[in-house]
Amino acid sequence: MAKSTANNPTQEQRPSFEPLAEWLLGPARMALLDAAISLGVADILVETDDPEAIAGRLGTHPGNTRLFLDALVALGLAEKKHGRYANTPLAHWYLRRDSETYLGGLVGNLKRLEHGNLSRLTELLKSGPPAATRENRLDEAHWKRSARDLACYQKACLADLAADIVDALPESPKLRRLLDLGGGPGVVGLAILARHPAMQGALADLPPVIEVAREEIEAAGMAGRVALYPGDYNTADFGSGYDLVWASHNLYFAKDLQGFLGRILEALHPGGVFISFHEGLTEERTKPAFSVLSRLSLSLEGQDVSFEAGQIARTALAAGFATVETSVRDIPMGAVRVDILRKAGNLGEAGA
Repeated sequence: MAKSTANNPTQEQRPSFEPLAEWLLGPARMALLDAAISLGVADILVETDDPEAIAGRLGTHPGNTRLFLDALVALGLAEKKHGRYANTPLAHWYLRRDSETYLGGLVGNLKRLEHGNLSRLTELLKSGPPAATRENRLDEAHWKRSARDLACYQKACLADLAADIVDALPESPKLRRLLDLGGGPGVVGLAILARHPAMQGALADLPPVIEVAREEIEAAGMAGRVALYPGDYNTADFGSGYDLVWASHNLYFAKDLQGFLGRILEALHPGGVFISFHEGLTEERTKPAFSVLSRLSLSLEGQDVSFEAGQIARTALAAGFATVETSVRDIPMGAVRVDILRKAGNLGEAGA
């Protein structure tokens, strides 16, 4: 039998069990967030701060409603002063349904993915992954719903960060054609285009997602600046002649990663830039904790698709990219590796 590598701490090194007590609160926090979203509490608090009126709007028991509101205050989703309640900035920006950064739908979608198998964790440890696959679950309605939820996430976090990353590139003044690859609703590409008036864009994703992206593109007034490539990017055409290709949170669907990165390389002008925005697991795939824990449920059913740190960069170099520049960014959804990969050559006006 292999010897355990666990430490044997002494009595003096005994840690506090505070983490165990803290973890016990997880279900209570999730239940409160679920209820706040489903009841539309953030919308109601815009209109009234009176707990009696809030209970009336909700059709709930006044006493229990106060306890619920007090718990939302403890959670950080409401404020209380002189017995009256109001939204915190967190609830104002992300839980009001009329906000373009409303994340209630995303929370529900991620909850289904991240918590779906936790109630049968022990069963899956014994039986192994079930026969169901990703394709069994993701129908057209799912893709459209997910794309609309993703649009809110991109507006809340990713779009401005992506545009900042692109602005910081030394090639930024020369960029004329952008591909938002697997870009979902296309909000990231639109944010980049908004800062580069001379740039033309393209978006490649599945047909149902493209329908949602078209709504975002038209709302942004950029219908004439974005070409659309519907289809599975493994087999469908996604154009060529790009100065910049952006791909975030989507390379998991590439069936042959090195071959696919080779296609991206071919789609770039000489000197063109490919930016990958994905997690990178470290310490023998045990860190960052956010990535490991949030994906455990899917991993248990055979979808352990997270990339290891450096995996995308190494594969891209093997596919023919000339150089890579990597940084780590902390975002609300955990630490992410930004790999900036460059094709050999010089990006000039002639190739724009």
